[in-house]
Amino acid sequence: MSGNIEHNKALVLEAMTALFQRRDASAVERLYAPGYIQHNPSIPQGREALAGLVAQLPSDLFYEPGLMVAEGAYVAIHGRIRGWAPTPQVVVDLFRIENGLLAEHWDVLQDEVTTDTTQSGLSMFSPDERTTQLQRQPTSIASPQVGIGSSAANANANVEAVDYDGLMQANLTQVFGERDAGRRLVAIRGIYAADALLNEPHATVQGHAAINDAVSALLVELPPDFAFRARGKAIGHHGIGVLQWASGPRDGAVAVTGMDVARFQDGRIQSLSVFLHPSPDA
Repeated sequence: MSGNIEHNKALVLEAMTALFQRRDASAVERLYAPGYIQHNPSIPQGREALAGLVAQLPSDLFYEPGLMVAEGAYVAIHGRIRGWAPTPQVVVDLFRIENGLLAEHWDVLQDEVTTDTTQSGLSMFSPDERTTQLQRQPTSIASPQVGIGSSAANANANVEAVDYDGLMQANLTQVFGERDAGRRLVAIRGIYAADALLNEPHATVQGHAAINDAVSALLVELPPDFAFRARGKAIGHHGIGVLQWASGPRDGAVAVTGMDVARFQDGRIQSLSVFLHPSPDA
């Protein structure tokens, strides 16, 4: 589940920055569902209307993302947008995700008030919100125990909590199993750290874009009906996860088997090493 939530958050972040930072109207078709539902009363229904709006945005418009909250198929993002109205506005956008695409949208906007005029004395928006949020996320498992074994429990109290199976399964299907480079990049941003390494048998690459290109190059060499399938659940401890996989035609035949070994940091893959099992004839 956490792997899906991280993917959903990455999808929303990519959509908001692609449309309202880079003003990339082509991203609408790539990231939004064909039946996209719009609840903003000032924007017509459908992704075609949204793409038309983005294409006409003023050059000085800019969006700053902040806090993100996700549960199930829903993601809310707090941000500030300049150039949409005479004064900067603070906005909360809420999205529903369906089949890996943005399917429905609600938003609430409010004119920003300077800190010195607020009753609370606090800002309405701070660009470091998301960094603070990541720093505050729990990264340890504390399982108080008494009696025999309590010292071992205390020794492991600071072991990072990682959803090894969720993230490694998501990597197998949403990264190595995704032939659309745009959707794959969204998944990579949610699963991998920004400076992550991908170690393949013949090469090493670093960073989201390079990982995306490396997977594209791999999939080009494979027949279009090839798919990657997990062979059981991923296992892991102390920040290292292992997942066995097989690849072959979608009819279930196995052509290649291998193993992914991932090192995790702050809940994301910091490095992934791909191992190919030798064939029986080798």
